Amino acid sequence: MNNGDTLRCYDVCCGAGALSDGFRRAGAVVLGGIDIDAPALETARANHPDAKWERVSIEQLAAEVRNQHRHPIWKANTLLAGLPCQGFSCAGRRDPTDPRNGLYKHLLSLAKTVRPRFIVMENVVGMTASRNGEILPDLCARLRRIGYGITSRILDAADYRVPQHRKRLFLVGVLGGDGELVFEGLKVSATKTTVRNAFRGIAGTRENKSFSHTFMAHTPAVEKKLASLRPGGPISYRRLIWNRPAPTLVAGHRALPVHPKYPRAISAREAARLQGFSDQYTFAGSNSAQIEQIANAVPPPLATAVAKAVQKYSFQEKRVHGSLYGKLRSLADSNLRRRFTRIFLSVFASGVRQFPWRNTRDPFVTLITEILLQRTNAELAVRVWRDVIRLVRSPAAAQRVDLRTLRPLIKKIGIPNRAMRIRQVGETVRVRHQGRVPQSFDDLLRLPGVGIYIASAVRVFSYAKRDFPVDSNAFRFVSRYFGLTLHGRKSEGRQLREFMSSLVPVDRPRDYVYGFLDFAATVCRPREPKCDQCPLRQSCRNT
Repeated sequence: MNNGDTLRCYDVCCGAGALSDGFRRAGAVVLGGIDIDAPALETARANHPDAKWERVSIEQLAAEVRNQHRHPIWKANTLLAGLPCQGFSCAGRRDPTDPRNGLYKHLLSLAKTVRPRFIVMENVVGMTASRNGEILPDLCARLRRIGYGITSRILDAADYRVPQHRKRLFLVGVLGGDGELVFEGLKVSATKTTVRNAFRGIAGTRENKSFSHTFMAHTPAVEKKLASLRPGGPISYRRLIWNRPAPTLVAGHRALPVHPKYPRAISAREAARLQGFSDQYTFAGSNSAQIEQIANAVPPPLATAVAKAVQKYSFQEKRVHGSLYGKLRSLADSNLRRRFTRIFLSVFASGVRQFPWRNTRDPFVTLITEILLQRTNAELAVRVWRDVIRLVRSPAAAQRVDLRTLRPLIKKIGIPNRAMRIRQVGETVRVRHQGRVPQSFDDLLRLPGVGIYIASAVRVFSYAKRDFPVDSNAFRFVSRYFGLTLHGRKSEGRQLREFMSSLVPVDRPRDYVYGFLDFAATVCRPREPKCDQCPLRQSCRNT
């Protein structure tokens, strides 16, 4: 990355500086931050000595920063924010009236005043809950009004080499850009890091105070109870399992889990290892203060993954808005969207093609259908579709399907290895997404065997998103209609998807895309197109 593109970060509500640490690991420059927690600030200061850390509230900074022209926040192109989560967290009281829930308005004020290129906010998943009303939608809407392209994702730290299942909400804003592209740059790890990996090399029975590795003094009765615990259990006194990532750590010493081998709660350093902190990261304050800082923190490796995705934004933006996209925009007249909408919806309404999968909106059924249709004629796929769907109608059914039954069915339409892919997709949706097919383009792309076309198809056919599945039909039509020479490359496909998606109507996107596919199959055919019958012939550059 060029020096001019280096992320320069300022961290508001910084806590122990974990979010900043994750960005620093990715090569970002940390300028400083604010918080009102004195021990947490001392921790941030000790680990980021070149940055300026102040014990200032976000309200005060938002009110005064306009007149503080030498404040380091003015040098930042990236604003980090870990707003207090106690009003949203399932480990807290989840009080919708908690005054801390309104601090996002001061973040908005800072964004409006400083206008950094990127905004990265993280919080607990509970921020998305209905009981918290319009907090997240209001934050996103207001950021959009001041020019930010906003999107959010729920990420599990275990997918990014953290030995802990810890889900956090990440919101990313790009000034004058598209936040969706940031999440496309995320790289999910293929393997999980376990408790055993995290605790390797750390003494299980010998304390080290300078290393934040001291043990809670349990009574003999409590030790006996802990020794008898089975793996798992409730939040308090939950025994860790060696060969799995830990469950989510929560603040408060009594809630720290039990060591997988010894009859004691884990130490602050062991908790830090489970959060992905390096052993060189030191913690200030009392033992209870250290534990609270660690348990409240975003795992630094998760923050690093997000930081690397932010760094790739310019590359991602060029991939999507490249020369082909610009050329298509220049060739599009003001009536193009209206013209395409009228014609494609008319073709769909004529019912020229009927397939059973068009009668369902179940996202998993759509996902399996598109896998079946890949490199297969629709008229051929329809012969086995019902039998396949009966076997793998849900992610759980797909995960446990007998391949000896599924393979012969799929072999009838070719490419029998799709049977294994279907089982892998079922397992991934079940494990990583709790049995729900994701709606976001980037999450869909990370499913086994899912590419641009299938991801877009699921979004438009099952979730009614303004998306356009790009395959050979789209390449052929666009080449002819706009008089271009396209080569079917993946780089062209991304730009083509972006352009064609922008033409999809807000209402009836599903019917529009099906209408296009019917038009491409019956009029703008691969061979012997019916140009004389085409309703677009007057504006087509191929005629």
